[in-house]
Amino acid sequence: MVKIGIICAMKPEMDILLNATKETKKVKLLGVTFYEGEIMNQRVVLSLCGVGKVNAAIATTLLISSFSCTLILNSGIAGGISPLKKRDSVIASSLMYHDFDATIFGYEYGQVPSMPKEFMVNPDLLVLVKSIFNRLKLPYVCKKVYSGDQFVSSIDKLDKVNLEGGVAIEMEGAAIAHTAIRAGVDFLVLRYISDIIGEENQEEDYLKFEREMSERSAWVTLKLLENME
Repeated sequence: MVKIGIICAMKPEMDILLNATKETKKVKLLGVTFYEGEIMNQRVVLSLCGVGKVNAAIATTLLISSFSCTLILNSGIAGGISPLKKRDSVIASSLMYHDFDATIFGYEYGQVPSMPKEFMVNPDLLVLVKSIFNRLKLPYVCKKVYSGDQFVSSIDKLDKVNLEGGVAIEMEGAAIAHTAIRAGVDFLVLRYISDIIGEENQEEDYLKFEREMSERSAWVTLKLLENME
């Protein structure tokens, strides 16, 4: 049976998922708290990882090595690049870093040496998740997600990144994907657009929509768990 490691970015989302968890067992490792139990007949381990790539990588590593999770699910909010719009649901098709630069050694911008240029989600898993979204009549877009250790408030900070077609920008997803790929474990990253990068009211939009998108993220996660075989 699949055991799903769920990494939450925000406490409101975590609280909703915890309330839906049965037979919860609390474990603390390396300063990270995990809750092991069952949601919708799925074996799960929940974690509130904290902000940034290192925190995300630590939580992912522990979910795989200490709890034997065979699928990592990460949901949360992100900034968007037009034509993405506020409240859009994004299923990550692939993930990259927007702040990693080893180009002097011949690598692509964002590529980690000895690793692929981008971290691709298992195509079979994408098909499954898209089918669930379609069945539930939930609108979505499938886009690349970029991660870095900064809240990006200006497109100028992304001058080396291909933004064509719209992408999501956040702080954890690529590190989760990177860690999962190293371990040979499938992963899924979902993002909900809270703000559009470069818009005049970006910071206010982020604060305004943070809780709403957190609650929506938890609801979609519960629906996915209910419909996954």
